[in-house]
Amino acid sequence: MLPLNATVELDLAQKALATRAMLEIAQVDAGHVAEEIALIRSFYEADAEPAQIPFDSLLAASSQAAPLTADSFPEPDQRDLVISSCLMVAYADGQFSQAERAAALAIASRIGMPAERFEALDNIIQDHLLSQLAGLPDAESVAKVGAELAQPAS
Repeated sequence: MLPLNATVELDLAQKALATRAMLEIAQVDAGHVAEEIALIRSFYEADAEPAQIPFDSLLAASSQAAPLTADSFPEPDQRDLVISSCLMVAYADGQFSQAERAAALAIASRIGMPAERFEALDNIIQDHLLSQLAGLPDAESVAKVGAELAQPAS
């Protein structure tokens, strides 16, 4: 189960910042950037509001780090949502590289999340991803994927 409270809300500015944070992660490794950006776009444009900044504007600005501070997401549940989303983007291509880990940890630090909470969320995300594979008949393959999730790629 993901550690996300279903009632967590982000205002338009926070949603834009969370999207920028996810775009930072997507662009760390060159592998599957287009697919990850499409995933992030669908998150951002779901239930889009007229006053919302266009996604393409956020994408154009994504070559620079998002202006994140500890005040950006004052509630712990909001920080959990942002970092969990960043971690899901990092794992989306099946490899959570050291560079992605460093970038996600830096984002967590910028928004005031303790490293211990980041590690806890990472473990929860790994458990969630493994639970998605639990119904597969080949337990050996599931165990192999679990070992790969636990070891960040170089």
